[in-house]
Amino acid sequence: MKRIGITQRVVYVERSKERRDVLDQRWYDFADALGVMLVPIPNNLKNPDKYVEELEIDGLVFSGGNNIGFLKKVLLQGKSIQEDDVAYERDETEINLIDWAEKNDKPIIGVCRGMQVLNAYFGGRLSKVDAKQHVAKEHALDFKKGDFETFYLNEFMVNSYHNWGIEVDGLAESLDPLATYGTTEVEAFKHQLYSFLGIMWHPERYSTFKNSDLSFFKKIFQID
Repeated sequence: MKRIGITQRVVYVERSKERRDVLDQRWYDFADALGVMLVPIPNNLKNPDKYVEELEIDGLVFSGGNNIGFLKKVLLQGKSIQEDDVAYERDETEINLIDWAEKNDKPIIGVCRGMQVLNAYFGGRLSKVDAKQHVAKEHALDFKKGDFETFYLNEFMVNSYHNWGIEVDGLAESLDPLATYGTTEVEAFKHQLYSFLGIMWHPERYSTFKNSDLSFFKKIFQID
């Protein structure tokens, strides 16, 4: 059984001054449907790359939650978990894991924030989106031909739970769009060299998982 590592959201608990790593339990249900072992990755490790190497991780999922506090591996100063929902330890963990995946030819699927992380790592920009269209909504996407066409229809409805997005002109040069909302907002992409892909919707949040999402994850992680 393949082992897939997954990053976690950081939540700050004021009354106890605790910084907690949390993960939606539905991710484990999604992993069970895929037939993989899901391994949550802590955000306070000094060497996340050594951690996943020791555990013989076959691929990574960057999950949703938190805002991003870096650009091109450089942390942006003055952010906090309380005011900005930015957890620098999570940013550093995911930067380290992208470095590891590059060196070891491991696939990454970024989901929502995870997609934004990949874009920021390679020099892309984020833009504020219209909450009325993207927070707890469903909308149709235009899927480009290529990687997704065997899994998704040309027009496909997906859920949406994000306040920040990626416009076409904010996409990093090394990333190619695979799906858009309208003509300006990128909702899925792939890297030109590495097996790094991003999707803005949440496959784990459906009460019944979509076969298209399961087939897509199986292809990227090479699951029989």
